[in-house]
Amino acid sequence: MKRWCIVAALSLLPVVAGCSSKDNPTAPTAPTTPTTPNPGVSLKAVDVSGAPASATTYQMTARAEMSDGSTQDVTTISRWESSDTTLATISSTGLLTVLRSGHVDVRATFQNMTGTVGLSLTAPQPTGPATLALSGTATETPPGAKPLAGVTLRLVAGPDTGQMTTTDASGHFLFPPLHAGEIGIEGTKDGYLVWRLTNLALDHDRDLQVLMYPTPPQDASGKSATARCNDGTWSWAATRADACSANGGVAYTVCPGPLCESMTTR
Repeated sequence: MKRWCIVAALSLLPVVAGCSSKDNPTAPTAPTTPTTPNPGVSLKAVDVSGAPASATTYQMTARAEMSDGSTQDVTTISRWESSDTTLATISSTGLLTVLRSGHVDVRATFQNMTGTVGLSLTAPQPTGPATLALSGTATETPPGAKPLAGVTLRLVAGPDTGQMTTTDASGHFLFPPLHAGEIGIEGTKDGYLVWRLTNLALDHDRDLQVLMYPTPPQDASGKSATARCNDGTWSWAATRADACSANGGVAYTVCPGPLCESMTTR
């Protein structure tokens, strides 16, 4: 006797099998006992990690952990979020771009399940110049008006206090690269008064003119000169009217001194 069987199966549903007789196709058949349904594989967790891709980026990765112990890379099909977009932004492919230093949480959502990882970010330093140039020329003040070699310039205030440089044969000087800030400078050379400049804002490259005054000479009695004459000589006169009268006039007075005092009281 010929018999035939039909077996129908639906995903995640019991398989039902039955047989019927070809001789009596209309006769009902008794179903077999249903098999235990396969519950399938479900999503258990989303694991998020990341690794530096450059000085300013991280490549984040999302992996789906399944209930059967398997894993699946779902980086490109997850929805990515940064907890603070002022610190870092993230693309749809998980590329995180660092904007500022700080802590940020990075989230990846796959099939309504979210994984999170915290990152402490350090923003790179600006790529622009971090230091500034400070240069210039040192000369003797008129009437001498000549370049001065061997003048020592030293920073006495500011971020780079203690840095020093010396003028060359043409009177030119150049400090090593300096950091921005408010600085103070001193210039010294044997035979000259100390030159000082304070509260200079070093916020861009600067070129300075340093005017050095010769140390006033003393006469035989130990009295200091009171004025420099335009012909380069010195005067010990006690009044401005008498100073340098036969030497082209006064180039500058010596302070402190009687002429300096009389000038400041005018």
